Amino acid sequence: MCVFLPCIHEIAKNFSNTEIDLLTKKRTSSKDFLDQDKYINNIYYLPDEKGIKLNFSVLKLLKNKKYENIFIMHYGLRYYLLSLLAGAKKIYFYGILKKNESIVKKSRLSVSEWLGKTDLKFEPIIFLNKEYKKKLQITIGIGGSGHNKKWKVKNYKNLLNNILDRNPLSSIIVAGGLSEYDEANLLSDYIKEKFNIDIINLSKMSIVNCLPYLAESKFYIGNDTGFMHLSACLNVPSFGIFGATPPDYSSYNSLIYAITPPGVKHVNYGDEMMNEITPEYIYKFLRDKKYVVWTIITFYNFLSNLWKV
Repeated sequence: MCVFLPCIHEIAKNFSNTEIDLLTKKRTSSKDFLDQDKYINNIYYLPDEKGIKLNFSVLKLLKNKKYENIFIMHYGLRYYLLSLLAGAKKIYFYGILKKNESIVKKSRLSVSEWLGKTDLKFEPIIFLNKEYKKKLQITIGIGGSGHNKKWKVKNYKNLLNNILDRNPLSSIIVAGGLSEYDEANLLSDYIKEKFNIDIINLSKMSIVNCLPYLAESKFYIGNDTGFMHLSACLNVPSFGIFGATPPDYSSYNSLIYAITPPGVKHVNYGDEMMNEITPEYIYKFLRDKKYVVWTIITFYNFLSNLWKV
Protein backbone atom coordinates (compact mmCIF):
# COMPACT_ATOMS: atom_id res chain seq x y z
CA MET A 1 0.00 0.00 0.00
CA CYS A 2 2.87 2.38 0.73
CA VAL A 3 4.16 1.79 -2.81
CA PHE A 4 0.80 2.76 -4.34
CA LEU A 5 0.07 5.60 -1.91
CA PRO A 6 1.81 8.35 -3.96
CA CYS A 7 -0.26 7.33 -7.00
CA ILE A 8 -3.49 7.34 -5.00
CA HIS A 9 -2.74 10.83 -3.75
CA GLU A 10 -2.03 12.14 -7.25
CA ILE A 11 -5.31 10.70 -8.52
CA ALA A 12 -7.13 12.33 -5.60
CA LYS A 13 -5.50 15.71 -6.29
CA ASN A 14 -6.74 15.52 -9.87
CA PHE A 15 -10.32 14.97 -8.64
CA SER A 16 -10.58 17.69 -6.01
CA ASN A 17 -13.94 18.11 -4.22
CA THR A 18 -14.68 14.48 -5.06
CA GLU A 19 -15.12 11.61 -2.64
CA ILE A 20 -12.16 9.25 -2.92
CA ASP A 21 -12.58 5.69 -1.65
CA LEU A 22 -10.05 2.90 -1.39
CA LEU A 23 -10.84 -0.79 -1.84
CA THR A 24 -8.04 -3.10 -0.77
CA LYS A 25 -7.20 -6.31 1.06
CA LYS A 26 -7.38 -6.47 4.84
CA ARG A 27 -3.75 -7.60 5.07
CA THR A 28 -2.61 -4.12 3.96
CA SER A 29 -3.84 -2.78 7.35
CA SER A 30 -4.70 0.44 5.51
CA LYS A 31 -7.32 1.51 8.05
CA ASP A 32 -4.64 1.52 10.74
CA PHE A 33 -2.31 4.04 9.11
CA LEU A 34 -4.46 5.88 6.55
CA ASP A 35 -7.34 6.87 8.82
CA GLN A 36 -5.94 10.43 8.99
CA ASP A 37 -5.22 10.70 5.26
CA LYS A 38 -6.46 14.03 3.91
CA TYR A 39 -7.24 12.64 0.46
CA ILE A 40 -8.96 9.32 1.17
CA ASN A 41 -12.53 9.49 2.46
CA ASN A 42 -13.39 5.84 3.01
CA ILE A 43 -11.42 2.60 3.14
CA TYR A 44 -13.14 -0.71 2.38
CA TYR A 45 -11.62 -4.15 2.85
CA LEU A 46 -12.40 -6.96 0.46
CA PRO A 47 -14.54 -9.55 2.26
CA ASP A 48 -13.05 -12.89 3.27
CA GLU A 49 -14.82 -14.64 0.41
CA LYS A 50 -13.82 -16.28 -2.85
CA GLY A 51 -15.27 -16.86 -6.31
CA ILE A 52 -18.87 -15.89 -6.95
CA LYS A 53 -19.50 -14.71 -3.37
CA LEU A 54 -16.62 -12.25 -3.62
CA ASN A 55 -17.86 -11.02 -6.99
CA PHE A 56 -21.35 -10.35 -5.66
CA SER A 57 -20.03 -8.55 -2.57
CA VAL A 58 -17.78 -6.26 -4.61
CA LEU A 59 -20.49 -5.62 -7.20
CA LYS A 60 -22.95 -4.67 -4.45
CA LEU A 61 -20.47 -2.15 -3.00
CA LEU A 62 -19.69 -0.61 -6.38
CA LYS A 63 -23.37 -0.31 -7.29
CA ASN A 64 -24.32 1.24 -3.96
CA LYS A 65 -21.57 3.84 -4.18
CA LYS A 66 -22.26 4.63 -7.86
CA TYR A 67 -18.66 5.49 -8.67
CA GLU A 68 -18.04 7.58 -11.77
CA ASN A 69 -14.33 6.78 -12.06
CA ILE A 70 -12.63 3.56 -10.99
CA PHE A 71 -8.88 3.03 -11.02
CA ILE A 72 -7.70 -0.58 -10.88
CA MET A 73 -3.99 -0.76 -10.13
CA HIS A 74 -3.27 -4.35 -11.11
CA TYR A 75 -3.83 -6.76 -13.97
CA GLY A 76 -6.84 -9.01 -14.53
CA LEU A 77 -10.43 -8.94 -15.78
CA ARG A 78 -12.44 -9.52 -12.58
CA TYR A 79 -12.58 -5.97 -11.22
CA TYR A 80 -12.80 -4.42 -14.66
CA LEU A 81 -15.92 -6.47 -15.46
CA LEU A 82 -17.43 -5.80 -12.03
CA SER A 83 -16.85 -2.07 -12.50
CA LEU A 84 -18.47 -2.30 -15.92
CA LEU A 85 -21.52 -4.08 -14.48
CA ALA A 86 -21.73 -1.49 -11.71
CA GLY A 87 -22.13 1.25 -14.29
CA ALA A 88 -18.90 3.18 -13.80
CA LYS A 89 -18.53 5.89 -16.44
CA LYS A 90 -14.77 5.56 -16.75
CA ILE A 91 -12.60 2.57 -15.85
CA TYR A 92 -8.83 2.68 -15.79
CA PHE A 93 -6.86 -0.55 -15.44
CA TYR A 94 -3.51 -2.11 -16.32
CA GLY A 95 -4.80 -4.76 -18.69
CA ILE A 96 -5.49 -8.50 -18.65
CA LEU A 97 -2.14 -10.31 -18.67
CA LYS A 98 0.41 -9.56 -15.98
CA LYS A 99 3.87 -8.58 -17.20
CA ASN A 100 7.30 -8.89 -15.62
CA GLU A 101 7.94 -5.23 -14.81
CA SER A 102 8.65 -2.81 -12.01
CA ILE A 103 5.49 -2.20 -10.00
CA VAL A 104 6.75 1.28 -9.13
CA LYS A 105 7.36 2.32 -12.73
CA LYS A 106 4.16 0.66 -13.96
CA SER A 107 1.95 2.39 -11.40
CA ARG A 108 3.45 5.83 -12.05
CA LEU A 109 3.46 5.55 -15.82
CA SER A 110 -0.16 4.34 -15.76
CA VAL A 111 -1.38 7.15 -13.52
CA SER A 112 0.46 9.76 -15.60
CA GLU A 113 -1.18 8.34 -18.73
CA TRP A 114 -4.63 8.09 -17.14
CA LEU A 115 -4.51 11.67 -15.90
CA GLY A 116 -2.77 12.99 -19.00
CA LYS A 117 -0.06 14.68 -16.94
CA THR A 118 3.71 14.35 -16.87
CA ASP A 119 4.50 16.66 -13.95
CA LEU A 120 3.12 14.53 -11.10
CA LYS A 121 5.15 14.57 -7.87
CA PHE A 122 4.38 11.10 -6.43
CA GLU A 123 5.29 11.98 -2.83
CA PRO A 124 5.02 9.05 -0.38
CA ILE A 125 3.37 10.58 2.69
CA ILE A 126 1.43 9.18 5.63
CA PHE A 127 -0.57 11.99 7.20
CA LEU A 128 -0.87 12.33 10.97
CA ASN A 129 -3.07 14.82 12.82
CA LYS A 130 -0.20 15.74 15.11
CA GLU A 131 3.34 16.79 14.31
CA TYR A 132 5.91 14.66 16.09
CA LYS A 133 9.34 16.09 16.81
CA LYS A 134 12.42 13.96 16.28
CA LYS A 135 13.96 12.51 19.41
CA LEU A 136 17.42 11.17 19.98
CA GLN A 137 16.25 7.67 19.12
CA ILE A 138 16.35 5.18 16.26
CA THR A 139 14.10 2.31 15.21
CA ILE A 140 15.47 -1.21 14.84
CA GLY A 141 13.23 -3.32 12.58
CA ILE A 142 13.64 -7.01 13.43
CA GLY A 143 10.37 -8.23 11.88
CA GLY A 144 9.69 -9.80 8.51
CA SER A 145 7.06 -11.78 6.64
CA GLY A 146 9.46 -14.69 6.14
CA HIS A 147 12.29 -16.11 8.21
CA ASN A 148 14.71 -15.76 5.30
CA LYS A 149 14.12 -11.98 5.26
CA LYS A 150 15.24 -11.56 8.86
CA TRP A 151 18.68 -10.52 9.98
CA LYS A 152 19.75 -12.40 13.12
CA VAL A 153 19.28 -10.76 16.51
CA LYS A 154 22.95 -11.30 17.33
CA ASN A 155 23.78 -9.14 14.31
CA TYR A 156 21.61 -6.33 15.65
CA LYS A 157 23.40 -6.58 18.98
CA ASN A 158 26.76 -6.16 17.27
CA LEU A 159 25.48 -3.32 15.11
CA LEU A 160 24.11 -1.50 18.14
CA ASN A 161 27.43 -1.94 19.90
CA ASN A 162 29.04 0.02 17.07
CA ILE A 163 26.31 2.65 16.96
CA LEU A 164 25.90 3.24 20.69
CA ASP A 165 29.62 3.21 21.48
CA ARG A 166 30.09 6.15 19.12
CA ASN A 167 26.66 7.79 19.12
CA PRO A 168 24.81 7.64 22.46
CA LEU A 169 21.03 7.72 22.12
CA SER A 170 18.23 8.35 24.59
CA SER A 171 16.09 5.43 23.43
CA ILE A 172 15.76 2.54 21.00
CA ILE A 173 12.51 1.46 19.31
CA VAL A 174 12.40 -2.28 18.59
CA ALA A 175 9.87 -2.91 15.81
CA GLY A 176 8.47 -6.36 15.12
CA GLY A 177 5.25 -8.33 15.16
CA LEU A 178 3.83 -10.78 17.68
CA SER A 179 6.02 -13.55 16.30
CA GLU A 180 9.11 -11.48 17.14
CA TYR A 181 8.04 -10.65 20.70
CA ASP A 182 10.56 -12.96 22.37
CA GLU A 183 13.37 -11.87 20.06
CA ALA A 184 12.53 -8.23 20.73
CA ASN A 185 12.70 -8.87 24.47
CA LEU A 186 16.11 -10.52 24.13
CA LEU A 187 17.44 -7.55 22.20
CA SER A 188 15.80 -5.11 24.61
CA ASP A 189 17.27 -6.81 27.69
CA TYR A 190 20.73 -6.77 26.12
CA ILE A 191 20.55 -3.05 25.30
CA LYS A 192 19.17 -2.11 28.72
CA GLU A 193 21.84 -4.06 30.56
CA LYS A 194 24.78 -2.83 28.51
CA PHE A 195 23.83 0.75 27.68
CA ASN A 196 21.16 1.62 30.25
CA ILE A 197 18.85 3.44 27.84
CA ASP A 198 15.09 3.32 27.32
CA ILE A 199 13.72 0.53 25.12
CA ILE A 200 10.25 0.49 23.60
CA ASN A 201 9.05 -2.84 22.21
CA LEU A 202 6.35 -2.42 19.55
CA SER A 203 5.66 -6.15 19.12
CA LYS A 204 2.30 -6.14 20.90
CA MET A 205 1.18 -2.66 19.84
CA SER A 206 -1.35 -1.85 17.15
CA ILE A 207 -0.05 -0.09 14.06
CA VAL A 208 -1.94 3.05 15.08
CA ASN A 209 -0.06 3.22 18.37
CA CYS A 210 3.27 2.44 16.68
CA LEU A 211 3.15 5.39 14.28
CA PRO A 212 4.17 8.14 16.76
CA TYR A 213 7.22 6.15 17.87
CA LEU A 214 8.30 5.62 14.28
CA ALA A 215 7.73 9.28 13.40
CA GLU A 216 9.87 10.47 16.32
CA SER A 217 12.91 8.41 15.31
CA LYS A 218 15.99 9.89 13.66
CA PHE A 219 16.20 6.92 11.32
CA TYR A 220 15.17 3.30 10.79
CA ILE A 221 17.59 0.44 10.30
CA GLY A 222 16.28 -3.09 9.83
CA ASN A 223 14.76 -5.76 7.67
CA ASP A 224 12.75 -5.23 4.51
CA THR A 225 9.41 -5.07 6.30
CA GLY A 226 6.28 -2.99 6.77
CA PHE A 227 7.92 -0.90 9.49
CA MET A 228 10.56 0.18 6.97
CA HIS A 229 7.91 1.45 4.56
CA LEU A 230 5.86 3.12 7.29
CA SER A 231 8.96 4.88 8.65
CA ALA A 232 10.00 6.17 5.22
CA CYS A 233 6.47 7.45 4.52
CA LEU A 234 6.62 9.26 7.88
CA ASN A 235 9.64 11.21 6.60
CA VAL A 236 12.17 9.04 8.45
CA PRO A 237 15.34 7.98 6.59
CA SER A 238 15.11 4.19 6.40
CA PHE A 239 18.00 1.82 5.82
CA GLY A 240 16.61 -1.54 4.67
CA ILE A 241 18.56 -4.80 4.70
CA PHE A 242 17.94 -6.64 1.43
CA GLY A 243 19.50 -10.08 1.31
CA ALA A 244 16.51 -12.19 0.27
CA THR A 245 14.14 -9.80 -1.51
CA PRO A 246 14.59 -7.41 -4.45
CA PRO A 247 15.15 -3.78 -3.42
CA ASP A 248 13.69 -2.45 -6.69
CA TYR A 249 10.18 -1.80 -5.38
CA SER A 250 11.55 0.39 -2.59
CA SER A 251 12.53 2.90 -5.28
CA TYR A 252 9.18 4.63 -4.85
CA ASN A 253 10.61 6.39 -1.80
CA SER A 254 13.87 8.37 -1.86
CA LEU A 255 14.16 7.96 1.91
CA ILE A 256 14.65 4.18 1.64
CA TYR A 257 18.32 3.23 1.33
CA ALA A 258 18.72 -0.38 0.23
CA ILE A 259 21.61 -2.26 1.82
CA THR A 260 22.46 -5.28 -0.33
CA PRO A 261 25.27 -7.84 0.19
CA PRO A 262 28.82 -6.69 -0.64
CA GLY A 263 29.33 -6.58 -4.41
CA VAL A 264 25.67 -7.41 -5.12
CA LYS A 265 23.28 -4.87 -6.63
CA HIS A 266 20.37 -7.09 -7.64
CA VAL A 267 18.77 -9.44 -5.12
CA ASN A 268 15.94 -11.77 -6.16
CA TYR A 269 13.26 -13.68 -4.27
CA GLY A 270 14.75 -16.94 -3.07
CA ASP A 271 18.26 -15.58 -2.69
CA GLU A 272 19.64 -16.50 0.72
CA MET A 273 22.21 -13.79 1.31
CA MET A 274 21.18 -12.20 4.62
CA ASN A 275 24.13 -13.88 6.35
CA GLU A 276 26.51 -12.23 3.91
CA ILE A 277 25.60 -8.82 5.31
CA THR A 278 27.65 -8.25 8.46
CA PRO A 279 27.15 -5.65 11.24
CA GLU A 280 30.49 -4.09 10.33
CA TYR A 281 29.41 -3.79 6.70
CA ILE A 282 26.17 -2.04 7.66
CA TYR A 283 27.86 0.31 10.10
CA LYS A 284 30.35 1.26 7.38
CA PHE A 285 27.43 1.81 5.00
CA LEU A 286 25.81 4.18 7.51
CA ARG A 287 29.09 5.95 8.22
CA ASP A 288 30.11 6.29 4.56
CA LYS A 289 26.73 7.74 3.67
CA LYS A 290 27.58 10.64 5.98
CA TYR A 291 23.85 11.07 6.27
CA VAL A 292 22.63 14.28 7.84
CA VAL A 293 20.86 12.28 10.56
CA TRP A 294 24.17 10.87 11.71
CA THR A 295 25.61 14.38 11.75
CA ILE A 296 22.68 15.64 13.80
CA ILE A 297 23.22 12.93 16.42
CA THR A 298 26.94 13.66 16.66
CA PHE A 299 26.35 17.42 16.82
CA TYR A 300 23.69 16.93 19.50
CA ASN A 301 26.14 14.94 21.61
CA PHE A 302 28.79 17.63 21.14
CA LEU A 303 26.42 20.36 22.32
CA SER A 304 25.30 18.24 25.27
CA ASN A 305 28.87 17.72 26.42
CA LEU A 306 29.67 21.38 25.86
CA TRP A 307 26.67 22.39 27.96
CA LYS A 308 27.81 20.09 30.78
CA VAL A 309 31.24 21.75 30.76
